[in-house]
Amino acid sequence: MLTLMAVLLNQLFTYCEKEQLDEVFFEEDELLISAFLAEHTETYSTLIRVLELTNLNSTLNAYGHYTFFAPDNSAFDAFIADQGMTSIEDFEIAYLTILVKYHLLNLEIESSYFRDGVIQDTTYSGDNLVVTFSTGGLETIMVNDATITERDIQVENGIIHRIDGVLVPITGSIVERLEESGSFSIFTEALKLTGIYDSLDIITIDLNEEINHRSRFTLFVETDETYGENGIGSLEELVERYSDSGDPADKENGLYQYVAYHVIPDLYFLNDIDSFNYQTLAENMLINVKVEDDIFLNWHEDDQGLEQFISVIAEESNKQAKNGTYHVIDKIMEPYEPSPVYMVIDLTNYQGIGLGQEYTEKEMEDIRGIHTENTGIYFRNSILSDGETNLQTTKEGIGWEVEFELPPITRGKYDVYFHWASHPINCDWAQAFWDGARLGNTFSFVHNKRWPGQEWKYDYNTSQYMGRLILAETAPHVIKFVSLLQGYGNFDYLALWPVEDE
Repeated sequence: MLTLMAVLLNQLFTYCEKEQLDEVFFEEDELLISAFLAEHTETYSTLIRVLELTNLNSTLNAYGHYTFFAPDNSAFDAFIADQGMTSIEDFEIAYLTILVKYHLLNLEIESSYFRDGVIQDTTYSGDNLVVTFSTGGLETIMVNDATITERDIQVENGIIHRIDGVLVPITGSIVERLEESGSFSIFTEALKLTGIYDSLDIITIDLNEEINHRSRFTLFVETDETYGENGIGSLEELVERYSDSGDPADKENGLYQYVAYHVIPDLYFLNDIDSFNYQTLAENMLINVKVEDDIFLNWHEDDQGLEQFISVIAEESNKQAKNGTYHVIDKIMEPYEPSPVYMVIDLTNYQGIGLGQEYTEKEMEDIRGIHTENTGIYFRNSILSDGETNLQTTKEGIGWEVEFELPPITRGKYDVYFHWASHPINCDWAQAFWDGARLGNTFSFVHNKRWPGQEWKYDYNTSQYMGRLILAETAPHVIKFVSLLQGYGNFDYLALWPVEDE
């Protein structure tokens, strides 16, 4: 009894100490971001003035774990001149506020953790920054178009990376970016003719009075030069080749399907892409991606046994817009039915929900792709690891239901595995359904197992073999989970493994 009491008291004091840490004010000699900048006015005086004008000094002097890309004075001098201004005072305060937020991340990232490609976490302006490496004697790291000239400056509330250029916030939709480039006039005109342009021009969608989200699209596009190399010099010649009915805006029209096949309805920078089949805006038509040293699309053998593939031109890709990104390809990409491949279906990626937020059953009615009954949804960091995310039911009663609309899956035979974070609070008896039919046997979300020694372990990332599916056609599907006992549901992803015919 005394031992138990001691443990409880220790836990109580530990909890109280943790709570008090959040309220502790920093000592005067501890440097926070704004204080560090103030001690280096010879380097950051213009940035300091921007923070004063926007009243964001206090934000960067608050408790947190930030990464701040800090432009130096030379960077601002060049930026002010490029923008046709004479002083930072000439800019509107609203623009400068966005400018600061575009340089700030809500986590600490040391330069050793940078990877070539997009930084997955968005800035405070809701945008992604892209990191690139170049080697030429000494390695340099670039963020967007700026070079990091001083790395990993440690301060009390985060990390500062000094940069030699101001990161200009992304504006405009993905179709506006295509038009600005001047290299995609034929494809852009085809987008307009088919009506797809209007959809790709929408940046923010209001789901209801409280929830809105940014549209997300990924395009693989051919340049006018590539079209010319294949005998297409104008929109009219593209229409002549692919349109097979009177109305190019008809979803059954060949031109519409050709154009829609270039659009993935989600955001994928090159370092996000894996060797999967990806859904497009063309109904039930998928793009196969093969990632090796380079990225290839729709790799297959033709009737003569020759390998055919489309290459993604990496140095001309990862072009950002406010609602997506586009990548340049080296050949004309026509609709193609790929073979079954191993694929992962993320059960946490839905537009309109944010990490750390909880949504009622009523609010979930406005989230496309997921439906709940007798429960809401909590989008959380994994119980087990901050680097992983899961959806969790907000109710633990018998009879909650969570239904996921899955993207089209290439016809074929698959073994299906369900992955999630097991925990003692989870439901110990549940059933899955695929397109309304039972999928596999009942299973436990707790999913305990023997750990080294004799004790049972409950809290670990786990998976369950759900069963084998034979899909007769390429089409979207629905998987539903129903609780049969008390406890929460937890959802991470599905893994589908193709099964070769014996």
